[in-house]
Amino acid sequence: MTDAPSEEQLRRTSLARNARRLICECFMIESADDTSLTAYYRGFYLQLSFSELHPLIVFCLARKIRDTESLKQFESVNELNLRSVLGSHTINPEVGCYAYRAVHWLDVELTRDRLFEILERLAGEAQRGYNRLSV
Repeated sequence: MTDAPSEEQLRRTSLARNARRLICECFMIESADDTSLTAYYRGFYLQLSFSELHPLIVFCLARKIRDTESLKQFESVNELNLRSVLGSHTINPEVGCYAYRAVHWLDVELTRDRLFEILERLAGEAQRGYNRLSV
């Protein structure tokens, strides 16, 4: 495998950095580091991680859940993942939370409208998963 040409890598870096800048303009950022941002969205803790090399955005929507030890919940997560096209559902029993994660490739500049279109779809899927597990 060869490294991306420097011009292409500069384009990819620019796409990821511009996406990060846009997200910072659209949300009140709770915390940030070199690779990720955290905020809140529709009742979920939202973590956005970036990879400039590819370029990718990883969306993770998480929310505290009461019981994380039930076999029924783990079976439900498996069933959700069998049907989910956009991302994956998980339960983290150590932290006591449900999380939905999806990855999007940045092939063009991310616009505000496209960002919120993506987030609405992901948040809808996360809410359906959360509702199913918190019954």
